[in-house]
Amino acid sequence: MAESVVSFAVETIGNLLTEAKFLWGVEDKVEDLQKELDLIQCFLRDADSRREHNQAVGEWVAQVRDIAYDAEDVIEQYILRVASKKGQNIIKSYACFVAKCTCMRVHGVGTKIEGLKSSISNLRMSMQGCGIQSVIKDEREQARASMPRHTYAHVEENIVGREDSIKELVKELKDGKHRVVSIWGMGGLGKTTLAKKVFNHDEVKSNFKGSAWACVSQQYHVKDILVEFFVMEMRDDELFETLYKIQQEERYLMVLDDIWTKQDWNGIRAAFPVENTRSKLLITTRNRVVPKYIDPHGFFYEPHCLSNQESWELLMKRVFPKTKIIPGEMKRLGDQLLKKCEGLPLAIIVLGGLLAINEWETIHKNINLHLSDRSDVSKVLALSYDDLPWYLKLCFLCLGSFLKDAEIPATEVLHMWIAEGFVSLKGYDKGREIQVEDVAEQYLMELFERGMVQVRFKKSGKMKTCHLHDLMRDLEVSLISSCSFLMMFISIYYAPLHLALGRPHTITVLALPYLLFHFFWNNHRVDTLTFSRTIIRVSKALQESFLSILNIQQDNEMENYFASMATNVKPSCKIRRLSLDGHMISSVEPIGKTLVHLQTLMLFGFVKCKQEQFQSIFNHYKFLTVLKLEKVYQMKNLPESVGHLVHLRFLSLAGSDFEGLPQSMGNLVSMEFFDLLVREGASMALSNVLWKMKRLRYLQLPLNFYVKEKFHGDQKKLHLGTLKNLRTLINFRPEHCNVKDVGQLTNLQKLIVFDEHFPIELEIFPQIVKSNLKHLRSLSFCFQFIDGPWTEAELSKIKIEKLLEHNSLPHHLRKLALLGSFLEEDPMPILEKLDHLVVLLLGWSTFMGKEMVCYAGGFPQLKHLVLHALPNLEEWRVARGAMPHLSRLGITCCPNLKAVPEEISYVYTYHNSRET
Repeated sequence: MAESVVSFAVETIGNLLTEAKFLWGVEDKVEDLQKELDLIQCFLRDADSRREHNQAVGEWVAQVRDIAYDAEDVIEQYILRVASKKGQNIIKSYACFVAKCTCMRVHGVGTKIEGLKSSISNLRMSMQGCGIQSVIKDEREQARASMPRHTYAHVEENIVGREDSIKELVKELKDGKHRVVSIWGMGGLGKTTLAKKVFNHDEVKSNFKGSAWACVSQQYHVKDILVEFFVMEMRDDELFETLYKIQQEERYLMVLDDIWTKQDWNGIRAAFPVENTRSKLLITTRNRVVPKYIDPHGFFYEPHCLSNQESWELLMKRVFPKTKIIPGEMKRLGDQLLKKCEGLPLAIIVLGGLLAINEWETIHKNINLHLSDRSDVSKVLALSYDDLPWYLKLCFLCLGSFLKDAEIPATEVLHMWIAEGFVSLKGYDKGREIQVEDVAEQYLMELFERGMVQVRFKKSGKMKTCHLHDLMRDLEVSLISSCSFLMMFISIYYAPLHLALGRPHTITVLALPYLLFHFFWNNHRVDTLTFSRTIIRVSKALQESFLSILNIQQDNEMENYFASMATNVKPSCKIRRLSLDGHMISSVEPIGKTLVHLQTLMLFGFVKCKQEQFQSIFNHYKFLTVLKLEKVYQMKNLPESVGHLVHLRFLSLAGSDFEGLPQSMGNLVSMEFFDLLVREGASMALSNVLWKMKRLRYLQLPLNFYVKEKFHGDQKKLHLGTLKNLRTLINFRPEHCNVKDVGQLTNLQKLIVFDEHFPIELEIFPQIVKSNLKHLRSLSFCFQFIDGPWTEAELSKIKIEKLLEHNSLPHHLRKLALLGSFLEEDPMPILEKLDHLVVLLLGWSTFMGKEMVCYAGGFPQLKHLVLHALPNLEEWRVARGAMPHLSRLGITCCPNLKAVPEEISYVYTYHNSRET
């Protein structure tokens, strides 16, 4: 990890050197510091690999890491003095600063830099005593920029040795008399993968009227689980009652994935009928007690670990997918490596990712180095992390900021990586016009291909969401703990300690200031500690210098405990990333001065707070670059002090109650990713200052907003024409935005135009697309009324709610959704002439007629067709030769359709899918 920190510091300092105006008077010293760090990082790969096995090396690595952080801090503090004067932009602020700057201030910064250089020199001199050798950078990293970019339309999870398991579980769900079917086993055994295969099995789908999936995990809220089954707003008691009734009245399959304790089940059991039901409940769990507690007479299934033959089959799929023959020496090494995996599918998949790109002998030696005779799968997984290049290590650890089991939107991950500075275009050919988003996407794809993250893909092949497997997250927790990367506070709901622990005498808390908390009960280590319904799971108590010890007496309540913990965080703990459960926001205030180096702040859950709390936070955390304030309630306006965060590059207010933005937002000229999609139904008053954020690459506007002031005496419309770097613009509303601005957004790739009631003539849009927006590939129109002609444009996606009367659409469309058009005439004769169309959705009463016809030769490239909610459709005829490449057909909520046409009866068809 130290290699990653130093490499990142070297690159960051290099980027700052390109903006010499901010380093007036200290440019030479900063450049010398960069060279010193660059020299020492050659030794860090060897040192990082030895740190766990050699205490002296571990201390040396920690010192290098801290110096790299200190280097960033010294330079960033200097820049902050230049660029953060309230009410001034960066250039004006710099001018004022230079006018007042004294030689003594510059000398002070120079002295600090000289001290850092001296410390680095001393560390280089001590390397020989630790036996640390220089390691030349892998040529594979140098050539990485030339690697081709891959996308996959559909990715199947590798599954081996589970055919009989699937058959048995499918048979039990279809015909068995047991109400509850349980899959039990250790983490990484493939329980969730097996459950997904069964859940999506055709025989299971056809046997139930409907099915739903919810993940429980260790930290959960009851309502969150129930809402996963229903996309609607209800009180808790209504959700319980509704879910209970549909399972009694109809035959449904419900899945609860990753349920941990009996207490978890007690919190939701009222939603599931015990008797007089034909519905089934499928659960996965690591705890053998849970399924017996839920239903002592239920069907209990434990997947086996893979046999040696099955392990080899899975490994071969991962390493040599196109051959079944391997050399004898590889077979010998493979046998030894697979023994370390103990038949655990996840470990084998990760091992396969390593062997696919490395020498087997090298991996074999490293496994023997890291694993003792007592096999430990987590150490096998750690090898995959060790093999990552430094920039991917940072990206991987960044995922630890998110909640366990979270399905993280891929775009959000990519944007955060870019904002943090983890993604670099260095080494890429400038002539290829590669965007930083493309490189970030390659990073995520590489983590996926290495088996470090799991990814869900859209039908188009683009990544939709990603998440970490439990074992990978355990690995990440351990790594974050040992490298001072992140601090997390987890809410305990303020339950009195004696309720959970039987009144212990004393609890000693080893608080890792960069991560989690480790509990000792009566001097005994407790890895999993239950407070009410919430569980805190921690990895191991790592004895590093940044541990602080707090003693909490028996009757202290958790709110007092966290306040005590906060005040005891050492000032020397330079926390850079903080992830908070929303209930813990008040606990951060006492340590505001300690967190002056904070760069990332993420709030999760439903956050109820006062404006004064954020006023304090924004005043202290002036180095913030990433800020997630999602689902913030009972706070209507951001304080003016948000304008102090001049380094901010990523800001999300998604799902919050904010009703206005202050004028000071115009100071945030470094902003690149801005999500303003506040809570549905809320109306937001926007200051006309977004035009100042000229670095913006992504902007999502609220669904409902209005502009508070005019721009240069013009109408009260949002001015966006200066945002030349903008790639994505969502919820552009012509009623409140200047339509002509769109033509100036020459780098725009995705545009969603939204207006429920305001009619607009669209002839200006084709003209803009044709003349200026050459990069535009995704265009969505959501209007109630559309007038004017449509001309052909080079677009790859369009979504409209009303089919234009003249029946003219761009010929280059690849994806088309027609929603709520209420067409009287069959649209197929027009649509089948779109030669490039791959995906077509006709839904929500798009067609009101009874008969639909597809002619021979129509839809030559169509692969995926969905017919949804066409209530009048009775007959659908397809001529032979139509839709020759169709591979997926979805028909949902078409109650009067008599049959699927015989000509396409061979196509995989799903009749009750949530996919749209």
